[in-house]
Amino acid sequence: MRKRATIAAALAIATLMAASPPDTATIVDSGSTNANGYTIHIASDGNASVTYQPRGGSPIGTPKPFTVPAATTARFFTDLAAARKGNVATVPCMKPVSFGTTLKVTWQGWTSPDLTCPPKDALGEALVSDVAAIRNAGGIDQLRPHP
Repeated sequence: MRKRATIAAALAIATLMAASPPDTATIVDSGSTNANGYTIHIASDGNASVTYQPRGGSPIGTPKPFTVPAATTARFFTDLAAARKGNVATVPCMKPVSFGTTLKVTWQGWTSPDLTCPPKDALGEALVSDVAAIRNAGGIDQLRPHP
């Protein structure tokens, strides 16, 4: 009888874990007056999508789905947790009003500093590297001129 209760409890826990939705994060590049920005939604299972938009404008077209390699995804979410816990920071940087962009990651209510400014430490460098790998996986060009 005790074995059945243990097995039932284990199955219930496994079912709950399988039913829980994947963790998600959002990467937003603001774009500039001459280059479109983008929003990437990425889930911990590697599913992602990108939507382009002009600075301060509405999305252009429908989201383009893509898949991020499992190792990249795992590293990104691990680095996000470390960055939030370590209070990641970047060096304030000057940008031209019309050509400057911002790049931020939002995850579980936390928003990173602007990742287009130089990182102050390895935590920031890791996030910059992760975002570049995610962008590469989605075929997202950093230079996105307006059509």
